Amino acid sequence: MLNDDGDGEVVRLDDVDISILKIINDDVRTSYRQISRSLNVSVGTVHNRVDKMVKMGVIKKFSPIIDHEKLGYVLTTIIGVRVKGGKLKNWEEKAFFNKNVVGIYDVTGEYDAFLIAKFRDISELNSFIKELLKDPIIERTYTQTVLDVIKEDMSSANIL
Repeated sequence: MLNDDGDGEVVRLDDVDISILKIINDDVRTSYRQISRSLNVSVGTVHNRVDKMVKMGVIKKFSPIIDHEKLGYVLTTIIGVRVKGGKLKNWEEKAFFNKNVVGIYDVTGEYDAFLIAKFRDISELNSFIKELLKDPIIERTYTQTVLDVIKEDMSSANIL
């Protein structure tokens, strides 16, 4: 593992680090002892490697992957938002805390940002869009409804 100075440079991982990430990404509850047995390394090595990856920002947090549909959020939308000049950061800070928003992306092109949001039904989406458009810094929105999720893997373990 290289670069533990946290200055934004690319971190290089070795095969052991990558293997550890893949295992904990598959099931964050996997114990260090189980990981050490799988990789034929000591528990201390696993512990030290995970600690170092946390300190370097490679691992941002340990979190469950939620099945939103099981909680009643059956409607996924992609919402393009055009914001008046210079106000994007202010608006994003407000949108960040909305319970329906699961992703906010600054983008190039016709819109300034895209939201990925989950809703229980069309009525909840309708209310969200109308509330969004009440904000005077929002110039325009563009909403698309997701018909079928082909791939939704925010873990990124596949790129390792």
